[in-house]
Amino acid sequence: MRGGRAEIVLERLHYGKLAAGADLSIPADEGYGVTRRSLGLDPAFDAALSPPRLIATRRLNRDLVDEAARRRGFLLARAAPDWPGAGEPPLALLRARFRHEDGDNGQGRLYQQSAVWLADFALWRRHPDALLLLAGAELEAHPDLAGESAAARLACPPLTRRLPSPPKVAPEGGTSILLDVLARHARTEDGCLVTFGAGCDFKSETEFLAAVGAALRQLPHDYPRWRDIVVLSGLRQRIPGLCLRFLPSYRGTED
Repeated sequence: MRGGRAEIVLERLHYGKLAAGADLSIPADEGYGVTRRSLGLDPAFDAALSPPRLIATRRLNRDLVDEAARRRGFLLARAAPDWPGAGEPPLALLRARFRHEDGDNGQGRLYQQSAVWLADFALWRRHPDALLLLAGAELEAHPDLAGESAAARLACPPLTRRLPSPPKVAPEGGTSILLDVLARHARTEDGCLVTFGAGCDFKSETEFLAAVGAALRQLPHDYPRWRDIVVLSGLRQRIPGLCLRFLPSYRGTED
C-alpha cells in the first residue's frame, strides 16, 4: 500500500501490427502478431486472450463496433473464458479497435489493434469500481513500435498501478437497474443482456463504468455468478453470461 491505495500488477498482451514513423503508420511488409507480452505471461495463453475468443465470436469485424466508439475502440471486462491455466481464471480487460495502416488520421486499409490487461480475479471481486475506472482511463489499443527490439517487447515488465479512488455514484438510476438485474439472476443459470445508451442513461463510457463499478462493489464476495459478469462498452455483440453493455449510439434500455 502506498498513500492508502493498493499497488496492483497487470500483465499485458498486445496484438496487431508494429508501427513506425511520426504518424505511426504500418510498414508494407508488417503482418499480424503478438507485439507485446509481459515476462510472466505464458505464450501458450495467447489464443485464449485473442479478441475473438474474448468476445465470443469467430471473427471480429468493424461493423460490430458502435460508430461512436470506433476511434478509441470498445472495452470489455470479463473472466478469461476457457482459461488453460491452473486455478481461477484472471480478469481480462480488453480494448480493441480498427485503425488505418497509414495512421490514425489516414485513409488506408483498416486493421485490428488490441491490448489486454490481466488482473487477479480476487482483486476484481474486491475493487471492481477501481479496476473499471483505471481501464477506462488508461487502457488503449495503440500499436507498438517497430524500432523496439522483439526481446524487449515480448518479455516486458508488467504494469504496476495504484488503484484509483472511484467517484461517488448516486444509488438510483442506472446503478439501481444494474443491481436489480444482478440480484434477479444470482441463483439462475441463464444469461441476460442489459443495454444502456448515451441518449437517456449515461453521457459517456466513463459514467457507465462508474455506475457498473458502484453496483458490483455492492455485491457480496460470495456472489455466485461473479465469473459470468461481462462489462462491455462500444461493441454490438451479445456475450454469454450477465452482459452489461453500453452503446453510445443506442437509444433506450432493454433487458
